[in-house]
Amino acid sequence: MQQQFHVPWLKEFKPLQLIASVTAGLVVGAIGVTMSISYAALIFSGNLAPYLATGIGISLFSAAIICLVVAVMSSSPAGIIAMPLPPTVAVLALMAADISGKMPDQGEVTFSTVIGAIAVTSLLSGVFLLTLGWLKAGQLIRFIPYPVIGGFLAGIGWLLTKGGIQVTTGISISISNLPSLFQSELLLRWLPGLVFALVLLLIMRRYQHFLIVPIALVTAISLFYAILLVTNTSITQASAQGWLLGPFPEGNAWQPLGLQSLTQAKWSLIVSQIGSMGTIMAINTLQLLLTATSLELITDREINLNQELRGAGIANLLSGMGGGMVGSHLTSLCVLVCKMGASSRRVGICTAAVFAGMLVFGISLLSFFPKVVLGGFLLFLGCSFLVEWLYDAWFKLPKTEYFLVLVILLVIGTAGFLEGVGVGLIVATILFAINYSQINVTKHVLSGANHHSHVQRPQNQERLLQQKGQQIYILQLQGLIFFGTANQLLNQISEQLIETKEPPLRFVVLDFRQVTGLDSSAVVSFAKLKQMARKQQLKIVLTNLPLRIEQQLQKGKVLQSSDPIYEIFLDLDRGLEWCENQILEASKLRRRRFVPLVMQLQGLFVNEDEVPNFMNYLSKVQLAEGDYLFHQGDKPDELYFLESGQVSTFVEVGSGQRRRVQTLGPGTMVGEIEFHTQSCYQISAIADQSSKVYQLSTVELKKMQEQHPETALAFSELALSLLAHRLAQAHREIDTLMS
Repeated sequence: MQQQFHVPWLKEFKPLQLIASVTAGLVVGAIGVTMSISYAALIFSGNLAPYLATGIGISLFSAAIICLVVAVMSSSPAGIIAMPLPPTVAVLALMAADISGKMPDQGEVTFSTVIGAIAVTSLLSGVFLLTLGWLKAGQLIRFIPYPVIGGFLAGIGWLLTKGGIQVTTGISISISNLPSLFQSELLLRWLPGLVFALVLLLIMRRYQHFLIVPIALVTAISLFYAILLVTNTSITQASAQGWLLGPFPEGNAWQPLGLQSLTQAKWSLIVSQIGSMGTIMAINTLQLLLTATSLELITDREINLNQELRGAGIANLLSGMGGGMVGSHLTSLCVLVCKMGASSRRVGICTAAVFAGMLVFGISLLSFFPKVVLGGFLLFLGCSFLVEWLYDAWFKLPKTEYFLVLVILLVIGTAGFLEGVGVGLIVATILFAINYSQINVTKHVLSGANHHSHVQRPQNQERLLQQKGQQIYILQLQGLIFFGTANQLLNQISEQLIETKEPPLRFVVLDFRQVTGLDSSAVVSFAKLKQMARKQQLKIVLTNLPLRIEQQLQKGKVLQSSDPIYEIFLDLDRGLEWCENQILEASKLRRRRFVPLVMQLQGLFVNEDEVPNFMNYLSKVQLAEGDYLFHQGDKPDELYFLESGQVSTFVEVGSGQRRRVQTLGPGTMVGEIEFHTQSCYQISAIADQSSKVYQLSTVELKKMQEQHPETALAFSELALSLLAHRLAQAHREIDTLMS
């Protein structure tokens, strides 16, 4: 047993496995360091530029702590890489710019306030993720509209593109200064970065290899220094002219939040950023769940989304305590690890070691990093999002959803990030309401002429119900009923009232068996239906009505105990039975006098002369209310003819519950199918009231066949006729439901 326990761990430390993990960790770490530098350059720009070195330290610390904790705590051993995300960093940059813009020339106080806002965002995000994980709310991702995600990511692409130009030129893009970007001096700053971004983007869209990005970065940096060499420009001159990131101080650039920083910060400005913080929390959570869901498909391994939420929550709390940024699973690097064939927790741990090593041993080497390459990398990230959601999405999304992506992008670009997401959610809700309202709320439209209750009646009553069945209008409803679909339902009933003139419509049956909910606006439509029914002298029959919907209608004063308009029944079958009884009562066919069975059979037998002989083989049985005629599972030794009273058949569904199959009145047979097939009863039969029946046993049937074969033949013809009639009725109902 011990040997089996240690085998997996021995495999983890095989030399080839370790080499693959370390190699992947170094490659991913190098890319992550570049991203961390670009993040810091994006946030700590403009008035915050003097604090870029400390910002890089904060960015590296955040990446190290988040990557390590998530790699260890992840439910998947497939090499999860987590660090600050481009979308969240873009919003953090907006927060930093807003705070620094409100605190011009306040130096350390501004910096402390920005760091405080970053730390609070991470702490809140950590608490939020932990809470979602504790509540097991990992499936929340399913409820975010896909085009809203697309518009949001397109907006992120635009913000990253702006950030890339700002890193290279030192100015923020706006309509007023847009022409100045095309002046020769500034054009030379950002155009090479854009060329680098577009070339890298084209290569990445055509080829997928983990070495492409590292090779591209090394090539671009080498080309930059080759140009310096050709133009006889020294590194000191290039740094003075603003082509390089440096100079940075020696040693550790990261400093944890101290008491002085906390007291210096303007907390009123930090609190004012709560909206942006909420957006970052949503982005971070969404990215985590999207990445985890994608990796399930890529690695063919199930991932516990709630465990991922808890792990990321702890990572963000630790990052926030050190003044670090918010972070989560980064899709591109996770996929990169999978493609490198080094799926293991060791990759995440090695990547975190790269971040920590750069942090501990100093960032002075980063002073030689060209701004044009860093800005180009940001432009690459931004253009990747824009191409995916402005070009690729045109061929993938319906045009209405693509329009929503454009709307969100435009609002983010002109008004702001929160406004764009808010408008996107509003438009998505409106589109959903419009699309859902076009779905027919009625699953099946039936009438009493082609859909009857499961009450077997004498043929004269069935003929009458067939003639006047159009008086019953049956709507089997489905889905969520809200203002759009409820109004559609009201119009549908109004049109039916106009069409049904002779005989006039008397009953509208609404079956709620497949209705999932009813909103408050739909209650108003049911109140209007009640007014319409009163004017048209209609009865509204509600069946399978859930208790919660019944309570909603009662609160809306649609259902009232003394109201004669609405009738409520347990199921559709009983509702139809009540409607049919009302039609028969009005025609006085239901109130008929007692008719002996012999007279009833004379109307059913083709040869009436055989009825007296047939009666000689029957024996009379008197049933009291509640008496069983037979039980489900009994052997069928008899079939029964009902002379008076009423008998219902039920299926026993367990726990003492029964579901009605049929209700039979005078002149009908009970148990004939099992009697002829000699299979055990699949149903039970019970008397609903005091009833008189006649039974025909298998013994008596054999005697009849031997003594009076003509009578037995007449009985067989009767049985076949009744069975054919029921089968034809069932086919009509099926055809109606299928149409």
